[in-house]
Amino acid sequence: MREPEPFTIRFIARVRAMRSMLFSRARIEDILDQRDLAVTIELLLNSIYGVEMAQALAQFQGADAVEDAVTRNLSTTFQKLVYRAPGRFRELTAIFLLRWDLAAVKSLLRHVHSGAREPAALFTGATMTTALQQELAKSASMGELVGALTLWNPELCSPMTQLLRSYQQHPDLAPLEEALDRSYFVGNVDRLHSEKGENAAQLVKLLHMEVDRINLRILVLMLDARTPPDVILARLMPGGTLSRRALSRMAGAQGVVELMELLGRTMYRDLVEVMFPFVQRRLFSPIERYFELTLMRELRRMARRSPLSIAILMDYAWLKYNEVTNLRLIARGEARHLPRGRVREELLFV
Repeated sequence: MREPEPFTIRFIARVRAMRSMLFSRARIEDILDQRDLAVTIELLLNSIYGVEMAQALAQFQGADAVEDAVTRNLSTTFQKLVYRAPGRFRELTAIFLLRWDLAAVKSLLRHVHSGAREPAALFTGATMTTALQQELAKSASMGELVGALTLWNPELCSPMTQLLRSYQQHPDLAPLEEALDRSYFVGNVDRLHSEKGENAAQLVKLLHMEVDRINLRILVLMLDARTPPDVILARLMPGGTLSRRALSRMAGAQGVVELMELLGRTMYRDLVEVMFPFVQRRLFSPIERYFELTLMRELRRMARRSPLSIAILMDYAWLKYNEVTNLRLIARGEARHLPRGRVREELLFV
């Protein structure tokens, strides 16, 4: 196996140092136990989020300030990773981190679609900065937004332009979001599949699992709506670890419970046990979060097997994103005075 470059070794060492600054599970639990948004803000002011928290308090209050601060910090962190990564490692890092730019684009689509005046639920990424996103959030129409997004990142966003006429006739975000998913996940699987090297192989494996995540979401929602199997199958994306035959059987399931039984025969059998209580209660939103936990655990295994690979960076990036998501959930729960147990149920720990 080819020895890693000295620059790569130094970069991995930096990533490990950044990882050491993540909040421990005990610290997150302590923040949750405070049950006081003012105390949470004070704790964040005296942490690695301090600069962003102080800046956010000049513009926002309460949970909005916390969300703005931790999201800005995440965006800055991702930008540092891309800037510091060397050579081809940087190119693969940029491709990997683009998945959060994709999430940022989706939050913009939902913002303009809903007609909201304040961009409260927006999410930034590595190249979709807060300033750029706030400017794009002012778009007067979906056509204006898609046009601006296509200029910003043609490769990712141009597939949406073909769907604008259909959206204007029947305002439905699903086709636009699925076009983005296919552009990023399926497109990068196709581009990287033949590339040699451990780093590319690790990124492709992660992209395969992300395709499975998206397909599972589509299956759950469409089976619950009693959609015909052929319609479901046509919506599913290629490029995941689940075979077309397995997806066909899942699309023909008699309901979400049978889908879970079929999923239990795949590499995701451990996930089924965790998700089943939510399925029984018809709570589908936590399913995607628990799939993210499966992704993070797989990245942890990759990182342990290959301590000088891109898996180290991907593991850190997902842990950082999960930390930010947990903090956002805690802040929102405290603002709404939700019971601790209900907020705790939504938090993920690897």
